[in-house]
Formats: sequence, structure tokens, C-alpha cells
Amino acid sequence: MRQTIKDIEVNVAYRWFLVLTLEDKVPHFTTYGKNYNRRFQDKQVIEAIFSHILGLCLNAGLIDPTDIFVDATHIKAAANNHKYINQEVDAQAKFMSAQLEREIAKDRGKHGKKSLGIAKEKEPISKKISTTDPDSGWFHKASFCL
Repeated sequence: MRQTIKDIEVNVAYRWFLVLTLEDKVPHFTTYGKNYNRRFQDKQVIEAIFSHILGLCLNAGLIDPTDIFVDATHIKAAANNHKYINQEVDAQAKFMSAQLEREIAKDRGKHGKKSLGIAKEKEPISKKISTTDPDSGWFHKASFCL
């Protein structure tokens, strides 16, 4: 927030957008920070605003929904490395695998190709699930020595 306010002080484009003249004093950064915190404590408000703007852009033809790009940046989770449970994860993978194999066989049949062999049964995999943040994943940095 501080950097944004500094940019507003020197950038005429920001001043124009905020309807500030060159002589107008830019409000202190805490004014915006406190307003932001008070107004957007409820995350549903932000999601509703974003969804509304996204809908307007879709209706105006500004967004092409045929391609999807995903940001896979790793963000440090609020998970404790020592608080976890081991859980077997195979049921969903088998369900998805079977569904995928059926769709592939159907598509290959349409194109006159022979079906693929049946996949072998795999052993269930034990996965670490954090008890403090179950939605997080475990990312291990590899040690690299020269």
C-alpha cells in the first residue's frame, strides 16, 4: 500500500484516475489500508465483485474461454511439518483412471483404432495429510551441491 501511494504522488496517470489535481494532497497510506481491511473483511464481497466483473467481460466478448491458463506457483502453507496423518489414496485415482480408460476406448473405437490393454492394479499409496492444513501439499526442496 505504501508503494502504491508513493506512485500516486508522482504518476500523473494515477492522479487522473483518482480525479486528483497536481496540487491535491494524496491521502496517507493508512487511510486506504484501514478502509480496505474494514470493507473487505468478508471474502464473499471480493468474490462477488470479481465474479460480476468477470461476467461483464465474458458478455462483452473480452474473454475467450477456450484456453485456460493456471498459475502453479508454490505458496508456503500454514502447515506444521510434524503434525500429519498417513492416509491411503487410491479410490479416487482408480475411479478417475477407469473413467479415463472408458473415454479413451470409446474415442479410439470412433476412430477405428484397437483398444489399449487393461491397466494393472496398483498398490495403494500412503500420503501425508497435514492435520493443521489438510488442503496443503508437501513440497520437498532437493538439496543441490556442486
